[in-house]
Amino acid sequence: MQQKGEREIMTNGECCRYIRTYSELEGLQHACTLVYCAASTPQGVLAQLRREQGGRVRSSTVLAPADSFGRIMRLLRYLCENGVGPEQWLEVLEDVHQPYQLLDTSKNAMNMAEEPVFCGICRF
Repeated sequence: MQQKGEREIMTNGECCRYIRTYSELEGLQHACTLVYCAASTPQGVLAQLRREQGGRVRSSTVLAPADSFGRIMRLLRYLCENGVGPEQWLEVLEDVHQPYQLLDTSKNAMNMAEEPVFCGICRF
């Protein structure tokens, strides 16, 4: 298991990204990568969780209030450190009373595409 976290100040806002990778362990688990990222935008904080496994990508994106970047960053770190996947992360946001709006629910399903491991929101 490998874990990486980053925070950058961009010209148009702050970004953070955490990555957690899992190795292939025959009979126990499949290799996959979880990417947790957020970016501050004029509309609010975009946060995304992606699971990349076997050429398939599952992602979920939310928009949180503009003043919540620091809290979202800490929540993403918590999610990463605990290996929370896209199936449960919205429940965690609700449990801690983090306001959010789910974005483009059609993209919150399994996508059959090979995409590089990077933050689609932060572009790094």
